[in-house]
This record gives sequence, structure tokens and C-alpha cells, in this order.
Amino acid sequence: MTTTHWVSRFTDVADERSAGRRDRLERRRHVVAVLLATAALLATARGWTPSSASALTIVFAAVALGMPHGALDVVVGRRMVRASVFFELYLTVAVITAVIWIVAPVVGLSAFFVASWFHFARGDAAHRRGLGGAAALSGMSTAGCAIGLPLALHSALVTPVLSDLLLGTAAPTAAQVAAVGWMIACPSLVTGVVAGLAAIQSRQYAALVEITVIALLAGSVHPLVSFALYFSLWHSPRHLISLDVDRTTWTRTFGATAAMLLLGAAAWRWTQPSAETATRAVFIGLAALTWPHLGVTEMFRRRLSCQP
Repeated sequence: MTTTHWVSRFTDVADERSAGRRDRLERRRHVVAVLLATAALLATARGWTPSSASALTIVFAAVALGMPHGALDVVVGRRMVRASVFFELYLTVAVITAVIWIVAPVVGLSAFFVASWFHFARGDAAHRRGLGGAAALSGMSTAGCAIGLPLALHSALVTPVLSDLLLGTAAPTAAQVAAVGWMIACPSLVTGVVAGLAAIQSRQYAALVEITVIALLAGSVHPLVSFALYFSLWHSPRHLISLDVDRTTWTRTFGATAAMLLLGAAAWRWTQPSAETATRAVFIGLAALTWPHLGVTEMFRRRLSCQP
């Protein structure tokens, strides 16, 4: 056998081991996510209603847990674009996004919803390839339910938060918020049914459980809590698993994340912002990072799809 053949065999074995590791992590993530989501559903059924402060605390904790998956953009981006160019582009897009939200909050908030739905759907679909053509429908359903059902079914709770995020430029009514929510939720529920039937037919029962649990979570639990759980139990860990980075990269990423959290805690202690200001800062910051993060993720997916 030639040296090339042995190198090829070694590479194939390494790829199989890497894929097996990702599959094992995904199965464990799925079990933990379903168990914690079920606990939230049972607590809600027994009358648990978190206060606004508690719900915001859960959201902030979820954002903190999700920070490493965004921090890895630096690692991924530098593999595809020269470091100096990458940082300039990333920061420019983030700043432009934040400025647009501040100048035109309705446009900024609407764009954030659209970008989040697209990004979440792509991420969920990528982990449901066993569904074949229905994987995209599954992603559309879970992402759409996570975003649309809280607006549709909990509009009274969501409306004050949206009013804060619109920076006082608009005052949507609960009926208007619910109408937008149903515009997102209805097609998401339909695609969920189709994807669920495909999951039963192909015996992909984990996909069926996922679609069902996310829909129940988004429709039943406090909207801020359901978003936090979806973000920290589904979206963020899946992205981290898919990158399959080495231990050194993990250490650096979590170190950088810890440093950022310490800086944030110090800034919080120093400024002592109100809940309204903190909510605005968190969501505008998320939006500012979502667009460049989406771009890096799509470039990475395209690069993988072009590989033999």
C-alpha cells in the first residue's frame, strides 16, 4: 500500500472518531435539554410564575452560557479570512447593526427577529439530517415556535419588553404583538406536523420529541424563560458541538468568556442600571453580534459543503 493510501485511511478513521464524538455529545445534550425543559413545563403546570426580575436573571444567565459559541467566531473566522480583515468586518457589521437599532428601533427589532429565525432554523436543521428533505421543515418549525408562540400566546407579558426594546419610539398593543406571533407560529406549527410525520416514518423519534417539547415550552412557559432555555439548551451547545474544536481552543475561549463576564459584572456594579436599561443593552448587544455571527456561520457551512 502507498503512503497516500495510509494517510487517507488515517484521515478517514479520524473523521469517523470525530463524527462519533459529536454524535455522543448531541445525544447527551438532547437528553439534558428534554429533561430540563420538562422540569420547566411541570413547574409551570404547578403554578410557577417567575417574577420579571427572576425571568431577566434567567435570560442573562442564558446569554452568559451562550457567549462561548459566539466567541468561537474568532477561531472559525480566522480560518477563512485574514485576522485583521476579519476583525474589521466583524466589528463594522456589529456597530452598524447597533446604530440601526438605535436610530430606527422598529427596523432593528424586526431584523433581529428575522435573523434569529433564519439562524436558529439553519442550526436545528443541520442536526436533523436523518429526516432528509424534512430536516429544513423541522428547523423552521422549532425556530419559528421558539420565537412565534411566546408572542402569540403570551403577548401581555411580551409587549412591555418589546416597548422597552423599541426605545420609546412605538407602543405596540398586545393584540398587535399576538397577531405578529401567529403569523410566525402558524406556518411553524404546520411545518412541525409535516416534519413530525416524517420523523415517525423514518423512526427519528428524537426529532419528534424535540419538535414537540420546544413547541410546548414556547407555548406554556414564561416567554423570557422559554427563550433562555431554547438558546442555552438547543442553539448554543449544538453550535459548539458542530465545531469540534480542540481542548486548547476550548480553554482559550472559556478564558476569554470569563474575562468578558467579569468586565460585565464590574460595569454592572459600577453603573447599577435599571432592569429596563439592562434589557435594552443585552438585546441590542445580541442583535449587534447576531448578524456578523450569522455571516461567519454561513461561510463556515458553505466551506464544509464544498469539501470533498
